[in-house]
Parts: sequence; C-alpha cells; structure tokens
Amino acid sequence: MKTVWPGLVLTMVALLSIGPAQAQYRGARNYFPKNSPAPDNSGTQGAAPAAPAAQDKAPAAKPPQPKFKDLEVNATFYFLTDTNRTYAWTKLTTTTAKNTKNGVVTTIYGSTPIQR
Repeated sequence: MKTVWPGLVLTMVALLSIGPAQAQYRGARNYFPKNSPAPDNSGTQGAAPAAPAAQDKAPAAKPPQPKFKDLEVNATFYFLTDTNRTYAWTKLTTTTAKNTKNGVVTTIYGSTPIQR
C-alpha cells in the first residue's frame, strides 16, 4: 500500500494541473498590418477604391536628433532613455559628462543622441 500512495498522489497532481485548455484568440486587428487598412466589406465590389490623400503628400522630415558632440561645455542634457528627466547630466569636456544627481563622471561618445 505504501508503494501505491506516491503514484496515486502524482497522478492526482498531474490531472489537476492540466485543467481546461484555452485557445488563443486573435482579433482582426492582429491579422492586418498597421500601415494598411482592413478590406472594405460594404458591398461595392465593382467600384475602384479611392486613393488615400495621405499618399500624395511627402512625409514631414523630422528635425535631426541632437548629439552629445553638438552641446557646448557646461550644458545640461538628458539621455533619450530618461523619459521622466530624472537624471540630469552636465557636459564637462568634449568626451566626458557628470551626473548631477550622484556625481558620476563618465566618457560619452560624440555620436550619442541626447535630449535637452
């Protein structure tokens, strides 16, 4: 009887841990790319689709991201990953900067993008 008990316990644990299987459901928004709209099912099969007006315009050029090398010495800046602007940095030389919160001085590449 003692040898049957562990096997019975393991079988019960295995059966209870399986549970009901659930299927993963994906909606229509997951099947279509974000840059193209879903097909129109309004019943206008013979009509040609209207061209969107957004394709006629050229995309607006973003202003270039400021780089560490473009800052003047003693300027305060933040890294792009610091979205809350918690850790301000001060440029000491052309290659080093100091964290104003904890005083750490580190070398930074000139091509590193920053935010002012």
